[in-house]
Amino acid sequence: MNQRPFAYGTFRWPTKGRVASLGVRPPPPYPRPGEPDIALEILREFSVTEFIGKVYIRPPTAGAWTPAQWDRVQSSDWFQSFERFRGRYVFDMAGSGPWEVLHFRTETDETGPYIAVALRYASKPLGWVVAQRAQEHQF
Repeated sequence: MNQRPFAYGTFRWPTKGRVASLGVRPPPPYPRPGEPDIALEILREFSVTEFIGKVYIRPPTAGAWTPAQWDRVQSSDWFQSFERFRGRYVFDMAGSGPWEVLHFRTETDETGPYIAVALRYASKPLGWVVAQRAQEHQF
């Protein structure tokens, strides 16, 4: 069996976590602030700054990681926000920082269909990412 490396983090966009009517962020859904809710199995690397990964999700109760399926993620905040914030939507990778999300698409392997994501390292600092991290650690 081929073991591939994984990266852990969360998807971010400028308005993530805000309650529209109040303009404040609710407490994070995970047991500990900053705990990753997304895992990416690195499938193909084009350079040190670009790769495609298989998206894994887990429930807020910190259950097992499972490959993201189209029918489960298409109504999620993180997936719906991609179209609205294209170009300002990142995967905030633990230990590495923000990576620009280029696109999502459905792919298939021996286990069946899954969601894949193409990423490119965001070389410029993103103040809104830093601000979101700080807010999450206040709860």
